[in-house]
Amino acid sequence: LVAWCYQQQRSLQEFFAAESQIWAEVCNLKPDALQKLEQAREKLVAQAFLVEQLTHASISLLTIFDDAYPKQLKSALRRNATPPILFYAGDLSILQRQTIALIGSRNASERSLAFTRDAASYLAEHGANVISGNARGVDQAAYDGAISGDGYTTVVLPHGIRKLSGVKMRGLLPKIDSGKVLLMSQFHPDAPWVVSRAMERNKVVTGLAQVVIVAESDTKGGTWDGANGALAQKRPVYVCQMDAPALPGNSALVARGSQVLPWPVGNVDEAFAPLLHASREIQQKQAQIALPPSQLSLLAISYH
Repeated sequence: LVAWCYQQQRSLQEFFAAESQIWAEVCNLKPDALQKLEQAREKLVAQAFLVEQLTHASISLLTIFDDAYPKQLKSALRRNATPPILFYAGDLSILQRQTIALIGSRNASERSLAFTRDAASYLAEHGANVISGNARGVDQAAYDGAISGDGYTTVVLPHGIRKLSGVKMRGLLPKIDSGKVLLMSQFHPDAPWVVSRAMERNKVVTGLAQVVIVAESDTKGGTWDGANGALAQKRPVYVCQMDAPALPGNSALVARGSQVLPWPVGNVDEAFAPLLHASREIQQKQAQIALPPSQLSLLAISYH
């Protein structure tokens, strides 16, 4: 995309009309990539039909060429890790709010789940967009806490948007229609859940956020990788630290540079108001970021 659209100033329509030899010469692509692109070219008609189906289902596409593509995600991820397309249902302007991610174990303790619900509820009540990854445990508690006070929340799926269960989708629709919930996926609409996709999803959850809160983590697994990925993205990471017994993953994250978030506390404002303040400051800085030439933001070209 960089070589063809930015450097060559040529459209995607021209790209798919070109011979594979041209792809190899201009874009320096290897044989396995050329084979995948040939397969994609053969499916263009079917993909157009898919787009029509998505439109009827009120599912939209956001490409990396679009001005509305989240700027904070481009700045957080490496060029080859930035999703070229985001599928979503809901009001995209939710991402313009202060966005705080809540992440944690699928098998978190009830104490950690209670903390998550309290944190999400407080942040949502104070206008923040609470973002989570649509899994059981902490993710579900974050969603429940955010909507309990009619707040805003973004749910990033670890699979295709059409793979969401009918029961789950029917539960989300009223909130989506009211503009309170944004549902998002970086994967093909029919892509099933696999571990690798869940790991890739975590990067988007933290990349969209200004601040990340870890409710409960082990020293391995998805939450651990997601929290360390957030640190690599230069996101402030706050780790819930409860009374004994201390959680080994939480303590290890603090040792790696995360900040302690004591819980329980007598005054909830003392715990979460500083996070809202930090999020607001980072959001203001993100709005002023001029992305470097290596970023795909430079591909925001108008194609005709």
